[in-house]
Amino acid sequence: FRFSFIIMRAVLLLVAALIACFLVTEAVSLTLPRARLTSVTRVSPQPVGLDLCPLCVNFMGQSINELLNIILNVGVVGTCGELCGYLPKAMEKDVCDLLCSYVGIEEFIKAVEKADLDPIYYCQLTHICPVVDCQGQCVKIQSLTVNPASGPQGSKFEFDLQFTVFNKTGTGEIDLEILPPDGFPLGAGDLVPLGYEPGNYVARFNLQAEPSENDPFNPGTYKVEGAVCEGECGSKHPHSRVFDTAT
Repeated sequence: FRFSFIIMRAVLLLVAALIACFLVTEAVSLTLPRARLTSVTRVSPQPVGLDLCPLCVNFMGQSINELLNIILNVGVVGTCGELCGYLPKAMEKDVCDLLCSYVGIEEFIKAVEKADLDPIYYCQLTHICPVVDCQGQCVKIQSLTVNPASGPQGSKFEFDLQFTVFNKTGTGEIDLEILPPDGFPLGAGDLVPLGYEPGNYVARFNLQAEPSENDPFNPGTYKVEGAVCEGECGSKHPHSRVFDTAT
């Protein structure tokens, strides 16, 4: 059994590496529209290690709703291959089959139903993402800066969220949201799969303010809010909370 577990984990890690480009292009944001606001870098020190958690969260962020509908509409399925075969894309089927085989078909289905469309919580339920319920003072945001502070349409803006971690945290995300005077909110969620060790960090985001029908970037005051969260920001599930926010 131990040998089989090691082989399965090695295969999953290999698949995670092979489909890295797919995940980067398809899953920048967990909770908000991705319109031109992208996570650029997480400044040192950084969480380290090779883990299945990002693969799980990014895949479930795209497919958990489809999987829930399949489970509700198809009914009883006996194997991972049968369940995952209903997904439309070959890559989705492969990743689904591997993750399902890793946790088992019954556990896989039970977690999809219980997760309530929360990809991080799903991956915690299946023990793919670590659960570390931080105790005491965990995170304090030191500053949220925008450079330049103002500019014409088409300008590139850089947002730096500086924060201090006091105690070890679990899987979570860093969230940035921009509320324009008109148009739709913009935002991005940067997954932190292994959590943070104590230290000082900077999360950096870029915005190219090119006007569009949904985002005209008209003159006015734009409210910016950053958050560091355990679990998905805004989730009501266990192991989820907002550590700190800044505007």
